Amino acid sequence: ISTPRVDVYQTETDVVVKAEIPGVSKDDLNLYVDENSIKLTGQSKKESEFKEENVYRTERYYGSFSRTIQLPVEVKSEKAKAEYKDGILSIVVPKLEPSKPKGRRIDIQ
Repeated sequence: ISTPRVDVYQTETDVVVKAEIPGVSKDDLNLYVDENSIKLTGQSKKESEFKEENVYRTERYYGSFSRTIQLPVEVKSEKAKAEYKDGILSIVVPKLEPSKPKGRRIDIQ
């Protein structure tokens, strides 16, 4: 089973997921977001003129796929945004808590 390849990274305020899903129609993709994961399902369909008996070589994957991506921090799932362009699905979800500096300045006595 072929699953989309993904990049997951954080900015100061958001978690960004980019999934590579070439050859799939936007209408054949489903996206579910909760506080700490994103589930991506979809289907890659063969063209109607693609007949098995005429095949010389087939390397592309056809069929349904599903992938659950764990997120590095909790997010506000209701504010998720997604865009699909040139075979790349981009998902941006705001973090529950924006990044704060991990250390603090200490006065030297």
